[in-house]
Amino acid sequence: MDKRHAAGLAVAGGIAVFLIKAVAFGISGSVALLSDALESIVNIAASVMMLVSVHIALKPADENHKYGHYKAENISCFIEGVLVLIAAALIFWEAAQRLLTPVEPSNLNYALIISLMATALNGLLALVLLRTSKKSGSIALEGDAKHLFSDVVSSAGVVFGLIIASVTGWMVLDPLIAMIVAILLVKMAYDILKKTAQELMDCNCPEEEKIIENVLSKIDGYIEYHDLKTRKTGNVIYAEFHLCVNGECTLAEAHHLTDIIEESLKQSIPNLSVMIHVETEEEIVSTSNSQ
Repeated sequence: MDKRHAAGLAVAGGIAVFLIKAVAFGISGSVALLSDALESIVNIAASVMMLVSVHIALKPADENHKYGHYKAENISCFIEGVLVLIAAALIFWEAAQRLLTPVEPSNLNYALIISLMATALNGLLALVLLRTSKKSGSIALEGDAKHLFSDVVSSAGVVFGLIIASVTGWMVLDPLIAMIVAILLVKMAYDILKKTAQELMDCNCPEEEKIIENVLSKIDGYIEYHDLKTRKTGNVIYAEFHLCVNGECTLAEAHHLTDIIEESLKQSIPNLSVMIHVETEEEIVSTSNSQ
């Protein structure tokens, strides 16, 4: 499954999960189940944005976007983090109101069974998205998959808490569980926003840098390399560095060497775009003396 089909599946699955959770809330009136349903609305909005961003990111480079459209996925992931924060605030507010004016849920047994069906569907959808994100390197799919996994965890917590409330009669647990869900959503939003912000700010890629250094250590024909820089946009890793060669090396020989290096690097990092600046040892010495 490619990432476009996975994104479309996420939208359809999100709508189905929301409808099931809405039924669970409708027959019970539980604010904890309401918080679960509200989170699913955020999931749908996020999945729609992800679907749009994936289509945009796959567009080829054009005159106005010569580096491609990959950052569309980063922007989508950032907006998703903001939406999660908004959902957390709404859930916390509703729970606080219910805590002040308690309402005992009804038909909890049936509602919990229905909610568990939605949770199982969400878990399956999250697994599909995560596997597809690993194959495609899509940060948008990865962000949505982790979002859904957190939804599975929070939904399971809601069901468990409501079972305890039903058995013990402590219905105050209903709004308290919803508040815990809201706090968990804030943590998830923080993680999403932190990772996305790092990529939007062109943070370096330590793991890929180690791979590049390892590949270069196995290739002969140059004196040394320096100023290695990396950044990630969408699922593409951009790297550049200076390669020092012997002053007697011809242009054709230097070009052949860089071809070998690029091919070796792309075998280890398939989504790599690399730029190599070739210079001689004499140029390095001259530059150092001028400084």
